[in-house]
Amino acid sequence: MVVTGIGVGLALPTLVGAAAAALPPTRFATGSAVTSMARQTGSVLGVALMVTLLGAPDGPGEALDAFRHGWWAAAATAVLAAVTALTLHRPGATTTAPAARP
Repeated sequence: MVVTGIGVGLALPTLVGAAAAALPPTRFATGSAVTSMARQTGSVLGVALMVTLLGAPDGPGEALDAFRHGWWAAAATAVLAAVTALTLHRPGATTTAPAARP
């Protein structure tokens, strides 16, 4: 838990800084707040979905099936997030061909 706490403590400020880096200085506070809000909303929805999938199984077999459904949901969410991230437009990522010399 200590290692996880250290990792999260190091990752979250970097996430907020990277998400708001392209914003003008006058919009940095709003951008970091929106990023934090989206992260917290995603966390709440993820926990709610996992609790819904796990439910209240009656025996060990049902508990195992519930956890398998939870892992599949987590994997599907990760794939969806990766596809979404790959389709995002990155400012400044387009390169132009150098001008041909006469």
